[in-house]
Amino acid sequence: MADKTYPWKVMWITGASGAICGEVARMLSAAGVTIAATARPSERLNTLVAQSERIKPYPANVLDPAALKETVARIEAELGPIQLALLGTGMYAPFDLRNIELDGFHRSMTLNVDGVINAVAAVLPQMLARKTGHIAIMGSLFGYSGWPENGSYGASKAAVINLAESLSLELHNTGVDLTIVNPGFVDTPLNAAYDPKKKLFVMSAEKCARKILAKLPRKPYEIAFPREVSVFLKTARCLPRAISFPLIRWFVKNLQS
Repeated sequence: MADKTYPWKVMWITGASGAICGEVARMLSAAGVTIAATARPSERLNTLVAQSERIKPYPANVLDPAALKETVARIEAELGPIQLALLGTGMYAPFDLRNIELDGFHRSMTLNVDGVINAVAAVLPQMLARKTGHIAIMGSLFGYSGWPENGSYGASKAAVINLAESLSLELHNTGVDLTIVNPGFVDTPLNAAYDPKKKLFVMSAEKCARKILAKLPRKPYEIAFPREVSVFLKTARCLPRAISFPLIRWFVKNLQS
């Protein structure tokens, strides 16, 4: 990626120690972008930072709004204005209909939704004041439609997609752009507990990061892939449930990869 140039000098990533965001950080740092990497203190964050002098650690808990605001202020004081924020903190909790694990559901909703809006609240005021900036939020294709054994994760990502739609409508003509990134199944530790037989069109974290970075500089509202799953779930979302529910069951049963 070193021969590739990007329009950003300073980027903030939350969930930087995760598989996808970590790949994005590595690729962009190799291309000359300075990365402010935020995650809870961990060996994974230390390992990421050690891979490039352009990746700077800014550990923080995304569930602490005050700490995030202080983190953004420090980043901008030390590195310069944040031009792109990739909000990627998230978790997956298994969902068993016959034994609903409430703690996992509540933690998923809290981290995947509150973690996003806390980061938006921390970085957006400065972008609005400058009348320039770009926020990218990690969603999921499975926020578009219900999916078997995916009640916790899918519900949280549906909330994130709705939030992104609302923010995008309000950000019109402010100079600040918003992108929702909706991948399908990615081979990461995040969803390792999900039934492998139901992971359709699985891709590597590296391939996912490359797909994101191929489109993100154009500031689209949405980046969604793989196409097969994206088109199917968006179509299912619009169909009457008497049609979409049997279709999804058929899809899961017959198009396993």
